[in-house]
Amino acid sequence: MRSKIKNRDAVDIVKYIMSVLIVATHTSLFEGKLTPLVRLAVPVFFVFSGYFFFERVAVSEQGKATAVLKNTLRRNLQLYAFWFAVLLPITLYVRNYISSGAIKGTLELLKNFILGSTFQSSWYIMALVIGVTVLFFLSRKAGNSVLTAIGIIMYIPCLLASNYYFIVQSSELAGEIYSDFVSVFSLPCRNFFVSILYLTLGKILSENKVSKNKAGNFLLFILCFALMTAEYALLNISDAEIINTDCFIMLPLTVFYFCKWVLSLDVSCKQAIAFRNISTVSYCSHMAVFMVVGKVFKLLHIPDLQNILLFGVTLLLTQTLAIIIIKISEFKNFRILKYSY
Repeated sequence: MRSKIKNRDAVDIVKYIMSVLIVATHTSLFEGKLTPLVRLAVPVFFVFSGYFFFERVAVSEQGKATAVLKNTLRRNLQLYAFWFAVLLPITLYVRNYISSGAIKGTLELLKNFILGSTFQSSWYIMALVIGVTVLFFLSRKAGNSVLTAIGIIMYIPCLLASNYYFIVQSSELAGEIYSDFVSVFSLPCRNFFVSILYLTLGKILSENKVSKNKAGNFLLFILCFALMTAEYALLNISDAEIINTDCFIMLPLTVFYFCKWVLSLDVSCKQAIAFRNISTVSYCSHMAVFMVVGKVFKLLHIPDLQNILLFGVTLLLTQTLAIIIIKISEFKNFRILKYSY
């Protein structure tokens, strides 16, 4: 059995920074010029989630590993349920389930719940729930090499539904297969398909002693990030048909070495837990805030060079909302708000 899990303040601070990058992603800050950087954010969340989940499993008492899984699922489903309820009016407006009829609308809602998004950004929570469950049971029979291979196989359709869509378009047969696949599983780059590889990388990190060679870990991250940036540049120069920018070939390795570097850092911050909680509220609420702010900007004809103002106002409001929710949740009669983070 391993020693008791230590709180890693560096991870909580990085999660907060990544939540800011997610806001930058969805507000198209600098009109997409930050794409390679902002695409680190969600995979980093997955890797750290996998890291801490499997570390908790490793330090759990014999026969109690399933309890760790149940607790993880309960906490994430409570988070999902809270924001689903709060954002339901906006969700119904955006998704327009009602217009499809009761039965068709309900089936579409259920499909989006499992394989996509209900409230926007919710896909991550369900991808995490399904991903950790699948890997928890697979890991009892398979080693990390097999899990990594499965993750890579599931990552391939994510690439094809993202930066490498031009491969799908290269033949009529490939296009038909892709269309049928997406009609059943929705976009794989935004559901549990993409989570398996990243959660496995987190598991690998949790089971291997992290090198304290901070400079070496950082240089490996920079090298991988440079290669990913070059990959992005080549895709743009080639005028390839791209429908999303979620997945790159070099992204998993880049995120792996980035997380490895973060875990090697010795950082102490009294506000680390607060940063973690703010990042969770920000992630779940920012799209709703962004849509409202965007509507107001259009109605008032507010000019916004490269979306800097849109990003700033959205970020300010989500941070303020997060702080207010966290503060109020400390009162006895409002503890239900703790489910928001």
